[in-house]
Amino acid sequence: MENKEEIKEEISSESTSSEDECIARNKTKRKAASDTIKRICSQIKVVPDRKIPRKDGSDGDDGREGSCDRLGCQLSTKCSLELCGNCSNFLEKLNNNIKNYHISRGEHSCVNCYDEIYRFGKAGEVKYRDWKKRYVDESRCFPYVRLYIQDELLPYWLKCNNCNKFRKVNDIITSDMILTFQCQNCEIEEDSITSVAKDREFINSLSTVPLLQNSPAAYYLEAEYFYDEVGMSPVHSVNNFKSLSDDFMKPFNVPDHPTVAFCIRPDIMEYDEVEAFPEYNKEPLYYLAIRNLIVSLWNLDPFNFLTLKKCESYLMVRGLSRIWYMNELEKIYNFLNLKSIINYGMLPIIEEKFFKIPKTKVIIVGSGISGLTAGRQLRSFGVDVIILEAKSVIGGRMQDDTSLGVAVGKGAQLITGILNNPLVVTLRQLNILYKALDDYCPLVDSVRGGVVDILADRISDEHYSCILDAISKWKETAKDDVTLNEIITSVHKILKKKCKIAWRKDFERLINWHIGNAEFSCGARIENVSAKFWDQNEAAPQFAGSHAILTNGSESLIKSLANGTDIKLEEIVSEINYHSDHVKVKCKSGNIYEGDKVLLALPLAVHQSEIIKYIPELPEAKIEAYKNLGAGLIEKVAVKFPERFWSELVNKDGKLDYFGCVPPSEKERGLFNMFYDFSKISEENPEDNCYVLMSYVCGKSVKIVNEMTDEEVRDLFVQTLKNMFPHLDIPDPLGQVVTHWGRDMFIGMSYSYIKINGTGDDYDNLAKSVDRKLYFAGECTNRWFPQTMTGAFITGLREAGNIMEDCLKYN
Repeated sequence: MENKEEIKEEISSESTSSEDECIARNKTKRKAASDTIKRICSQIKVVPDRKIPRKDGSDGDDGREGSCDRLGCQLSTKCSLELCGNCSNFLEKLNNNIKNYHISRGEHSCVNCYDEIYRFGKAGEVKYRDWKKRYVDESRCFPYVRLYIQDELLPYWLKCNNCNKFRKVNDIITSDMILTFQCQNCEIEEDSITSVAKDREFINSLSTVPLLQNSPAAYYLEAEYFYDEVGMSPVHSVNNFKSLSDDFMKPFNVPDHPTVAFCIRPDIMEYDEVEAFPEYNKEPLYYLAIRNLIVSLWNLDPFNFLTLKKCESYLMVRGLSRIWYMNELEKIYNFLNLKSIINYGMLPIIEEKFFKIPKTKVIIVGSGISGLTAGRQLRSFGVDVIILEAKSVIGGRMQDDTSLGVAVGKGAQLITGILNNPLVVTLRQLNILYKALDDYCPLVDSVRGGVVDILADRISDEHYSCILDAISKWKETAKDDVTLNEIITSVHKILKKKCKIAWRKDFERLINWHIGNAEFSCGARIENVSAKFWDQNEAAPQFAGSHAILTNGSESLIKSLANGTDIKLEEIVSEINYHSDHVKVKCKSGNIYEGDKVLLALPLAVHQSEIIKYIPELPEAKIEAYKNLGAGLIEKVAVKFPERFWSELVNKDGKLDYFGCVPPSEKERGLFNMFYDFSKISEENPEDNCYVLMSYVCGKSVKIVNEMTDEEVRDLFVQTLKNMFPHLDIPDPLGQVVTHWGRDMFIGMSYSYIKINGTGDDYDNLAKSVDRKLYFAGECTNRWFPQTMTGAFITGLREAGNIMEDCLKYN
């Protein structure tokens, strides 16, 4: 019997490459988890060694794979190959044994056809030997006869597009052929042998794993993984695909590279996949092959709705296994839709719904990006949606001000990482522009003026990195939480004492600049932030690639997400009663809305204000969760000037997206910490040029927007710039925009953070549904991507899937 084992000397004798070349190639070209190859070997159900009856009736051990003695396992008595002229074309029974070779329940090879492949010198054996050479070049497992039969010789089974009956096809197939296939006579009954493959247990009868051919996953996995370890044929996996999304989508994890958010392991099932498909837990290869195919098709073209029919057209595998695969494909396709791994964003809503549920109505409270995204996705699933918005405008914290001649995002405008970001996918679908930000960021001293000393910058940067490293080490053993301010102050003092050079005032100012950045990322004073969990989200992979900014603001995105959804403005929700089967939402206007489920897409500050009464009250864990989180606040300030006087900071490549302001002391570290250049410059139409700087206040300084007039805040902004550029005559400003989120009772914040004694679990607890009637979305419910519009967007997709999943399970 030929064993499926690691390629050693036997391979090199047949391969065109030397053993040394093969080993080197295996080390560098493709890598996969060590347990994967073990799993593959365990999945190959090869019949044990046995003596094979010869044609002359004598017994002998010729080293071939054993014959099948599984009486009654096939419905057909015909040989599945009909390969040679003397094919028995039927399976003989001799001494209570079937003289054949078992491929699957319903597929067998007669002795003569098997000999045609196996016997040295036979024409079939020459082809088999050539196939083996090609196989070992793309695998580290040993090929054998039954695998060859499965990969090369069995017929295909295609479904007729007219009668939906499966028909046997011996020709090589393509995706176009599958899409248009029609049988010659739809009146003929479907072959009864196909019934065995429609049983889910059919896959357990296989003597070898049926590997997918020409899967689109080859486009992404060609250079990194062994094909057969992800369910693909090493011989028939040709990468002739083209991608429309290479610059912003990478679906699969690359070994030895940092893991990127929303990358999946092509050789391992994710936790939620194991939970949804426990039957694949021990034998995941079949699932991985299908999932990788679907995910790859979506990533190759995220601009068009990926239909089940298109997925089926790329499902190419020989034998009855294709029928079994097609039944499983629909289940996995639906799961990936529910999880918004495919078919999300702003694709046209198709009329044909792939989920069959009773008529369901969902009321969404809040029309920020999470609420609008959930509404759009639910509508694509066939759910009736109505959105209640307390304000007179939609968009929540995503509001633009164009009074200065450019779009200034009063709230969210920054995209934190382009690669694999579902929000970026949506922007690309809508052709909405965004600008990737350059890493270049000069720091300007507000005391001395001019760019800070390079040495001082490097020393302070290294010092602050050491502070963060020390905090990370402390967190490993710390039992009690303290404020981030306490731990930073303590470590900073210790490191200063150990510093072998004199600690200068400009070093200290630079450290305050770094701490100001931390306060901006939290939206809060570090005196209020948990030291143990302030950056807990970084334990998960984050989005890679450049950060970017919505150059024309978010209005187009918000309007597109809202288009077609029933939205009621100025409807202030006062009470939600979820005591009975249906949920009643009462508004201050007197209107009462009734639905099957309610999604609360609200800012954390609104939850904490408890302006909505719940009947019955929310669970204690839910209340504790929103109390353990903090409602961070930053306010933006943008000022327009008649000229771009800061252009002296532009680097040699002509780039300058932002620059930092090193504060004079700890007191001012939250005051205009960074300046973003929002200028609009056109060589063709210079008369349309406008020069705008945007900055923010946070931490201890955020209160100034309520203590000063907008004009006074603007003057402070200009004075800070004068301190940074003392050698320039800075012109008078032409206008300003100052935000006041803290005053807005329906917003009241910027983004969330974890307070002392809170944990990342509080995000998860706030996200949990209540009685399958109340659901929660928004950045404050996203443990791994809080504080961003991307995080809020993701929760909208997540909750749409959760609502739909509950509808499918319990209706």
